[in-house]
Amino acid sequence: MINVILADHQKIFRIGMASALAAEDDIRIVGQPHSISQLLHGLENFQPHVLVLSSAFLGKLDEIKQIADRQHTAILLLEEPGRVIVPQFSTDVNGVMQRSADESTAVRCVRHLARGGRVLRLVRNQRRPYHQESVSLRVRQRLSQLELRIIGLVVQGRKNREIALHLGSTEQGIKNSLRRIFDKTGVFDRLELVLFVLHHGIVVRGEADWHPATALNSLAAIQAFQDMEYRRTVN
Repeated sequence: MINVILADHQKIFRIGMASALAAEDDIRIVGQPHSISQLLHGLENFQPHVLVLSSAFLGKLDEIKQIADRQHTAILLLEEPGRVIVPQFSTDVNGVMQRSADESTAVRCVRHLARGGRVLRLVRNQRRPYHQESVSLRVRQRLSQLELRIIGLVVQGRKNREIALHLGSTEQGIKNSLRRIFDKTGVFDRLELVLFVLHHGIVVRGEADWHPATALNSLAAIQAFQDMEYRRTVN
């Protein structure tokens, strides 16, 4: 099993890459740190095979590389659009991949680095739509019909209590199911799950047989959903 840490400041990209990697049977996401302290702690404790690193962490690259070298962790540095990684940093990492690179390229790159290889600069593969369908198929095969129904209701904006009543379960049972769904899709919360299934088209009509009150099928609806989740957390 290839253990990977995704250290990226762009949430949407991180969600997309995490979902693509989690769909592979031989790759596991062990951390998604948001700060340098979380990153260093994750490197020490999880000892990943590959670290996918945003350029936002370049200021601490020496410290990161010291731990990575000690644990034989390969570093894959993400190159931002319109910016070229200077040679100084290129020699300090095991690979450089443009953020625009597609998911299949990222998967191949992670496997290559885990085997001890190196890469120079990877860009987008033009066959992305086919890979998106492949990711969707593999994830759907991992999910049970009950889990797909739960996902469909989450996408509709339903709360755990409502889902439990609708499916004849308990609120704790739905929470347990959601944790398993998060593990299978490589996401960490409900919002990431919604973004993931909308991006990959995981849920199809009929898997949630409850007409939505507010379907999360637009950026505005997703933002409203995120605000609702935040208010629920702080209240």
